[in-house]
Amino acid sequence: MKKTIFFAMFSTALAVIPAHADVDCIALSASVKKSVVAEQSKVLEIVSAQVAASPGCACEIVKVAIEESKANSEMVAAIVEAASVAAPDQMRLVSQCAVAVAPDALAAVQAVVAKLDPNSGESGTSAKSSKDAEAAPDATSTAFNPLDFPGQGPIGPPPGAAVGPGGIPLVPMIPPIIIAPPDNPDGVTDPDAN
Repeated sequence: MKKTIFFAMFSTALAVIPAHADVDCIALSASVKKSVVAEQSKVLEIVSAQVAASPGCACEIVKVAIEESKANSEMVAAIVEAASVAAPDQMRLVSQCAVAVAPDALAAVQAVVAKLDPNSGESGTSAKSSKDAEAAPDATSTAFNPLDFPGQGPIGPPPGAAVGPGGIPLVPMIPPIIIAPPDNPDGVTDPDAN
């Protein structure tokens, strides 16, 4: 009984915690919508101020700002840049939300993200701040994979050779020697039986 009451009270406490969330993103996006409609020229200032105040709602703020300002691709890139500068940890989310609302601005958004976060992604050509370092060769393109073209690599039969399973040639190089069985006139099959 004690455990049941404990778990009931614990579940109630966990249910109450999200109800007291810091920011309501829907209400915030509605206020951003009203602000952007009222002052079209201050979209970037509104976005940067609101995203800095509540970075958890950055996606909703950016989407509403793009929709209400009827932004072209340059303006979408500027909105993404303003939001990314205000909340750098939300940069990827902001760019994805912007592309979801304005897919024609994909190239501009990618350019902004590349400019603001140049070290993102994985690159094998980095030399850790060495100015005269040459790029490392790409090991995956130089490695030979025998499954790509069987018989073309350092292992296996030469190309054009007719081979069977296991590399055994289909046509033998030496003809087989056929030995005829001996004739037994008496019908004796076992010579040691005498």
